[in-house]
Amino acid sequence: MNTSELAGPNPDRIKPVGDIFEELFLDVIHAIQTRQSVGRVRQDPVPEDLIERILESAVHAPNHKITEPWRFHVFTGKGRGKLARARAETARLQAEAEGEGEEMAAGRISRERKKAFRAPVIIAVISAAGRDEVETLENYAACAAAVQNMQLAAHSIGLASIWRTGPVAYHEHMRAFFHLEEGDKIVAYLYIGYPDMGERPRRRSPAGERTVWHGG
Repeated sequence: MNTSELAGPNPDRIKPVGDIFEELFLDVIHAIQTRQSVGRVRQDPVPEDLIERILESAVHAPNHKITEPWRFHVFTGKGRGKLARARAETARLQAEAEGEGEEMAAGRISRERKKAFRAPVIIAVISAAGRDEVETLENYAACAAAVQNMQLAAHSIGLASIWRTGPVAYHEHMRAFFHLEEGDKIVAYLYIGYPDMGERPRRRSPAGERTVWHGG
């Protein structure tokens, strides 16, 4: 037996608790500041266990009254075809309502269908309605925080993501596709995959430009 195992931990190798917390804090800040929306990813499949880790990160978002309002629909592989067909039909309905010509409508439908295949994983995040207007609003806020958790989790394991919505996401046909009830809302289509583009300069104004301090 190794006698060092009986001697207990070496105090010289134990980091002070303060140093550990500082390192964790720096890791979190670094992840927040280096995460970017990445619109181009490879089509390599993402292992299911990594997707599950991303989903688990979502449910630890701040959530007033612990209503757990998040609902997730995960589209991978051929399953993306279901989303593609729903998006294409939505585009057709929009084109029809706007009186678009046949050629323009066909292009619109084709573009919308292809969007479902831009990444190997697409997660639709739904916010369930609350018992009143305030709770519904707070549920949506919790789901938005959940999406941020998911993006940070993806970033931490080497995956890229981008949060998208747009008019198609809110269309009644898409609501019916996801079987949404009154007050339920689509929060995000989160596209996830291995990055296929480099980092870009980040454009953010300093927080101080948008902060009002109320001190004593």
